[in-house]
Amino acid sequence: MLYDTTRCIGCKACLASCPYDARFVHPDGYADKCTFCLHRVEKGQDPACVSVCPTHCMHFGDLDDPESEVSRLLASRRHHAVLPEAGTRPRIFYLE
Repeated sequence: MLYDTTRCIGCKACLASCPYDARFVHPDGYADKCTFCLHRVEKGQDPACVSVCPTHCMHFGDLDDPESEVSRLLASRRHHAVLPEAGTRPRIFYLE
């Protein structure tokens, strides 16, 4: 979920409450998190981390499309998610 960084008061409560420990303080002073390079995804590109991964072990795609690469990988391999009970999205899976 994206949020309005101009409303951040710098209290860092969101950093403490993030179940993934994924938030950080941006150098400009507001709390931030990974957006999966939304600006790239909107153009049909993969997030930068997926594009530059030297081992090609990261995959990104639409789980609602059963023909997508990520859907096929999850259907064919054992996998797990971190804190699935949190119900957060987007979902990140780790292949075993």
